[in-house]
Amino acid sequence: MRNRRNRNNTILTIDLAPMVDVVFLLIIFFMLATTFNSLESALPIDLPKAQSSRALTTDMPTITIDKNSRVYIGGQEISLEQIVPMLNQKINDTNITTVVFRADGVVTYEFSVKVMDLIKQSGAKRITLATGGG
Repeated sequence: MRNRRNRNNTILTIDLAPMVDVVFLLIIFFMLATTFNSLESALPIDLPKAQSSRALTTDMPTITIDKNSRVYIGGQEISLEQIVPMLNQKINDTNITTVVFRADGVVTYEFSVKVMDLIKQSGAKRITLATGGG
């Protein structure tokens, strides 16, 4: 930037410190506002499509079933026998009684119902179905 002299022969400059502060605050804001993939959303499953779905980000406990009928809680693979105690502990720790259910589109209806029944046995009051959108 070019310095200019006024009538009194003093150098006029622009102080850039406040602008640098604003830029750093903007960078921090965008870093904090960015959504990061959770372990559940990083699992490779093909969710069924729905016309009336809406985006929802939450800290609710999440059960995921992949195309090979493997069950995950919090990104960790578990057996069917572990669903009730693990979910019960998560529900008691967080006091959140709604569980998000994510299942690949090729998972059988029978297996999905079996897992949802185990979710209800764990103390969950509601089950929210995750879809791929419309």
